[in-house]
Amino acid sequence: MNLLRKKLFVILLIMLFILAGCSRTNGSKSIETKPSDTPGEVTAPGNEKEPEHETEEPHTKNETDQNGEPLADNGEDETIFEVKDSKQINGWKQLTLKDYAYTTEDWDSYSYRDDSPLISYSVHFPGNWDIEYSVFNNEKGEKVAELFPPIMMTESQSLLDNWEANKECELISKEDIKVGDLTGVRIVVKAYPYGGDIEKWYPHTYYLTDGKRVFAMSFYALELSVEKQKMFDGIIESFSFLD
Repeated sequence: MNLLRKKLFVILLIMLFILAGCSRTNGSKSIETKPSDTPGEVTAPGNEKEPEHETEEPHTKNETDQNGEPLADNGEDETIFEVKDSKQINGWKQLTLKDYAYTTEDWDSYSYRDDSPLISYSVHFPGNWDIEYSVFNNEKGEKVAELFPPIMMTESQSLLDNWEANKECELISKEDIKVGDLTGVRIVVKAYPYGGDIEKWYPHTYYLTDGKRVFAMSFYALELSVEKQKMFDGIIESFSFLD
């Protein structure tokens, strides 16, 4: 009987050691991660260096009814990212995009809000360019252009109302432009990218607005060229808001 008690005691002692070992966490703490699709703040394509672009899938909002069942989708709240052959310009492609708008106070950083409206537009670009999210690359894989997020101005804002050129860049030109009923600005600067093999380049940044919505896009050229600016102008002239 005493032998049986000793065996039971040993078994209980072993189980206690096992339980004590399982409860250890090696000093680690649980980490609560934020959803990866929470946009946060986006910085505009830089003037002084090659833009750092964080590729993000278009934002989507999932809605459910009171019973937790998905609501029927009428298509109005869907984001769109579609590339197809252009019917307007032979040999070019057409991008149709519909995404949630961002806001800005300084025209350098852009913030997303949960109640942001959708903005949709169309723009055409050369057939030898490819686009991944907001970045365009040519047939050599070189970055040649980049889209800003869609922008919605506040009632008190006007286009580039407090914009200032980066101090590390040289402003080449800033000119008013017009595309149909849209007004805008074309800004060309001389910039010096950090690192890499590029000593200097000339970002051409275009802004178009209907007074409330804003489309913005930057192009990157290694030298000032009348032909390239004509092509950039042609891309911008193909732009239109869709609603």
